[in-house]
Amino acid sequence: MISRFALSFLAAAFLTVCQSCGAEPSGSGPDGGVPAKPPEQPATASADRPNVILISWDGLDRAVLKELLDGGKLPNLAALVKAGSLQDIEVKGHETETRPGHAEMLTGLSADVTGIRSNFNGGAVPAGTTVFERLKVALGREGVVTIMVTGKGYVGTLMPEEARQAIDTFDAGSRPSTVVGPLALAAIEKYKERRYLAFFHFLDPDSAGHGYGRDSAQYRNATVVCDEWLGAMVEALKKQKLEGATLFYVMADHGFDPGGRMHSNAPDSWLATNDKTVTKGGTIADVPATILARFGVDVAGLKPELLGKPLTGKPAGKEAGEKKSSEARTEPAAR
Repeated sequence: MISRFALSFLAAAFLTVCQSCGAEPSGSGPDGGVPAKPPEQPATASADRPNVILISWDGLDRAVLKELLDGGKLPNLAALVKAGSLQDIEVKGHETETRPGHAEMLTGLSADVTGIRSNFNGGAVPAGTTVFERLKVALGREGVVTIMVTGKGYVGTLMPEEARQAIDTFDAGSRPSTVVGPLALAAIEKYKERRYLAFFHFLDPDSAGHGYGRDSAQYRNATVVCDEWLGAMVEALKKQKLEGATLFYVMADHGFDPGGRMHSNAPDSWLATNDKTVTKGGTIADVPATILARFGVDVAGLKPELLGKPLTGKPAGKEAGEKKSSEARTEPAAR
């Protein structure tokens, strides 16, 4: 007769062999209870589940932007606008400066919540409030790739450690478009098989404005360079056959004082996008709300509550056409 000790020994040995082979009892998970979940499958982009690229042309005043568009100097941005729209964006609730503008742009929250009212408010926004973190929570680690490349180091310092952990590629520093542009293209290439949210920050207009003034040729030339990098991104996406699966949102964190080298009172921002559902302007906070909504996030249920609201709605032409059609149906027949 086999002793109780021997039976216990054999059972333990059998369990050890099963574990070493990676085997689990049928219908159970690693803890012997709940079945194990299959691993998350990396999400890819498509026309109905697009990538999003948010681009900041730091300090580009709305009036100068429109001047350059009207003059045919920004062909790549003009192509986005033709596919979507150009909207007026107002800076409200904080100084017209880089850090508060980008804190709002990357969270959709008021300065009361982020604590960033000017460039002199140091530190990061509250953990869990950035668009990068929100998307990881909503879609899962494999549901979206997040990218942040900046041309100013102190834009990067807005991100708390928790946000940096949620950003798959985080590269912040003080450098011109000749550095940021190639980094942006490299990120687009690296993640071409994935669905992503990318934020690319170009300091060049702001730097030229401070150095030479809003009304200078250098300020305009810096903007033209930004447009060239936008064109390079679009060409890269065409080669990847992802142009139709990528939404662009290009904007500024603030404007610039006319005739000056500062932006002390420069609330005139803008948004250029190929997103056909964007039909109205608003504030900076409305842009991240729009982006989150396009990823399927229930923005109304987020905590802390967003300051911004999505800028989406019926295309103006469609709404007008429906109204005209309705009037035609209700109008009495001519006699």
